[in-house]
Formats: sequence, structure tokens, C-alpha cells
Amino acid sequence: MTTTTRTIAKFALIMAIIPAAQACGTTRTVAAGAVAAGAAVAENQNATATINAPISEVDRRARAVLSSMGMTVTGADFDNEARQREYDARSGDNVAHIKLEAEGSSTEVSVSYRTGSVNYSESRARDILSRIQSQR
Repeated sequence: MTTTTRTIAKFALIMAIIPAAQACGTTRTVAAGAVAAGAAVAENQNATATINAPISEVDRRARAVLSSMGMTVTGADFDNEARQREYDARSGDNVAHIKLEAEGSSTEVSVSYRTGSVNYSESRARDILSRIQSQR
């Protein structure tokens, strides 16, 4: 294929994908609907869910999960009268980022996981989130 033909083919592919993406709704809309249904959702490199427990309980669960994985909390940030908590946990080159936000009697949880500086793993983030959800 010549460069011009490849460019036209790429443009045609993009034009074919746009209506399908619009028909499905935006990623955030789809993610919000799934979270409302109680599912864990991966958006970009984050896995998110709403857990029906106060932020202090979810924070305890998250720290227990990270500890059981051999990860050490290296930085923590508490905002808005501890209604938001955010921290990183590390083990070697592996970094888990946890963000908790109180929403009434529930807590919104967002987890990302990476190895190195740019190698994100959605599946590992979902695994950590699942462990937090099932931790008692």
C-alpha cells in the first residue's frame, strides 16, 4: 500500500468507528451505569466501584489487601475532613494507587496498578479492587 492509500484507509476506518462509538454512549456514561448496578468498572487504567461501607472501613480493607500483597504504603493524602483518602503502595517497581471518596454511607473506590513508570495493568487493578470488596 502506498502512503496515500494507507492514509485514506485509516481515515475510512476512523469514520466507520465514530458512529458505533456514539451509539454505545460515552465511556463515562457506560461506566456510571455499571457502577450504579454495583459492578466494578475499568475506565482507562483504573478499576472503580462503590462499596456499601464507610470510608474508614474501606480504608482498613484496602490497607490489609495491600499488606497481604507485600506492598508498603508510601504516601497518603487526606482531604475534605477525611472524606477523601488517596495513597500509593509499592513493592519494587510495582505501584498501586488507591483513591477513596465517601459518598454518604458508601465509598467510591478507584484503583490503578503499574509496573515501572508507564506500564499500567487494568487486570491487576481489578484484582486488587475485587480483593478490597471481598475483604472482611
